[in-house]
Amino acid sequence: MEEPEIDNMNSDQSHLHGVKDSLVAGKKEFAVIFGLIIVYFYLRFLGIEPILVLLLGFVVGIWLAFRPSEWAVEGLESTAGHLGYTAYMAGMLSSLASNMPEAVISGIAAYSGWINESPDLLDIAVLSVLIAAGFNMLLLGLTIVISTKGAPDMQVPEEAIKKDSVLIRWTIVALICMFALGILDLVGPAPPIDPKFPAIAAFVLFLSYIIYTWALATGDVTDSENKAKPFHRKRSALILTLLGFVGIFFAGEILTNSVEIFLHNYSGTIMALGINHVTIAALILGAAGALPEHGIALIAAAKGKVGLAVGNLIGGVLQIVLLVMGGIGMFVLIPLDRYVLFQIIVIAGSLWFLKRAITDDHKLDFFEGAMIILLQVYVFVLLIAGTPI
Repeated sequence: MEEPEIDNMNSDQSHLHGVKDSLVAGKKEFAVIFGLIIVYFYLRFLGIEPILVLLLGFVVGIWLAFRPSEWAVEGLESTAGHLGYTAYMAGMLSSLASNMPEAVISGIAAYSGWINESPDLLDIAVLSVLIAAGFNMLLLGLTIVISTKGAPDMQVPEEAIKKDSVLIRWTIVALICMFALGILDLVGPAPPIDPKFPAIAAFVLFLSYIIYTWALATGDVTDSENKAKPFHRKRSALILTLLGFVGIFFAGEILTNSVEIFLHNYSGTIMALGINHVTIAALILGAAGALPEHGIALIAAAKGKVGLAVGNLIGGVLQIVLLVMGGIGMFVLIPLDRYVLFQIIVIAGSLWFLKRAITDDHKLDFFEGAMIILLQVYVFVLLIAGTPI
């Protein structure tokens, strides 16, 4: 009597993929990247041809930030499905994986700046975190535009309204308080030479996202229609996740080293062009960390997986501000200089704009998506053209 049940269980597992099915890069691509990695480390350890090492570092680092992130995303999404989580929760977990490069890149850069007593590198590390949040907002606008193509609007997932709106409000207030602290330090009667954000306050930011994740994971997951579906076996999901995290770590190390080469050899050339080398380096790192979001969210939106795409990007913004910046700030004190303060208040304003768009009618339309895109383009223009050297 039990044999048919076993057969049914085997048939239920037959549609699940293995690890090889998710290694989307072909043999030629792997061969080319492996060759470039060998050349990169050979030139790097010899200490010659810094321009070639810099270019190879960005190529290899971005590849390692992108491909392994895809593996980690698939592994975490399947894990969410096996655990019975909702599609929105799966989107949040995939966002965590795709934001992992930014966390590793910024963390390594911040640590290197602290160890080497390099204020520029420390500024770049923190700025790249906040700039990556800006890229996520930009991608959210693009996702809304794609999702509303041929439709008047798109429905915001209920979980975004219930839990994310509360966390967004909390994050806005936290960022405004952080900005106010920095302003008071700068304009006070005896301003500190180098104002920093307290480590205990960074821990509170980090803790707030942990509590949010717990609330989301323990929420109502009984709605079978909204449950995430696993696409890999449990073992394959674990292997993909581990492979992804290993690749992401090497991406962070390589990209951070490339920025250090840039600062050491070419910052004077950039400044001679009238551009701030700190903001340019931070934009490069922020873009490299946010690259995985491009394919993940936009492809999901194009396939009609709006819950996954919106959960990925909204969760990504909050993760970057609370989890990544808070996590870094617990170990390396965040500088509260004019670069960081500008980005902090910009992110707070962007989140307020997003919250109003979500809670006004529980829908997002083409116009709101276009305005989110325009807002982020405007912010990036201010950052590049309006930041003094």
